[in-house]
Amino acid sequence: MSWIAAGYYYFPLVGGYNNSSLTNWIISTHTSVVFYFFTFCFELPALFSCFQYRADSAADLDPKKRIPRGFTYFICVFAHSFPFVVATSLAFADTSKEEYYRIVAQYYPKCIHILSHHGFIVYDYRTNPWLVMAGLSTMIWVVFFAGYFLFLVIYTIGILQKMRQHMSASTFKLHKTALIAVTLQVVIPFSFILAPLIIIFIVVLEQLSSWQEIASDTMILISCHSMVSTIVMICCNGRYLEVVRSFFTDTLKIKQLQLPKSAVVERTITAIAQH
Repeated sequence: MSWIAAGYYYFPLVGGYNNSSLTNWIISTHTSVVFYFFTFCFELPALFSCFQYRADSAADLDPKKRIPRGFTYFICVFAHSFPFVVATSLAFADTSKEEYYRIVAQYYPKCIHILSHHGFIVYDYRTNPWLVMAGLSTMIWVVFFAGYFLFLVIYTIGILQKMRQHMSASTFKLHKTALIAVTLQVVIPFSFILAPLIIIFIVVLEQLSSWQEIASDTMILISCHSMVSTIVMICCNGRYLEVVRSFFTDTLKIKQLQLPKSAVVERTITAIAQH
């Protein structure tokens, strides 16, 4: 995504250009924007799959409480339609170079020189219904699935609490830890997406030109959200942590970290059982 759509964006002027030579000379900037958001929006159905899988795993303990399969399939299709709705709306939001000039000359006359940059594009939400549709559809899908994810968390916790007396302590802990891990993988990285988008939305809506630099710089938070998500996933999974620990101890020859007593006892018992 960054290779094809390596862009710099201006707010409250809804415009920008790409630094990628591939974008500048092979495909248009607008096409790269459509591709970027099309790929980026697939995170929503990916998160849906994670939460739904965790809820279905808990429902195996109490089949009577299982969510109807038809409803789950409907929500799955609805989630996967999100990238196509946004990308289609953005694809039709393109305008001509004459329209670019009109928008900048009318609302941002001091920025008229930026039009000389190859690949620069600008959108006007005041006269472009497709751009408004892309924004509204994003709000609808995000709000709906934020509520649905919260429902799945409450639903899963309810099943685990009800079936706790019928499960071993290790099984209950496994489900609980997995649910917490999935929740953290959503809440923490999404703060790197929603917070910048809210700031940009306010800057554009209120035309806060003095906040232009802050709004543009928040894009770096969106760019690093996947890295944060990966770090959270590693920290929430004992096996992943063990792989990282082994890398530092074996490959980099760093002194092994002191393990908690419980982990040492568990390893000792496992070793005895194997012998």
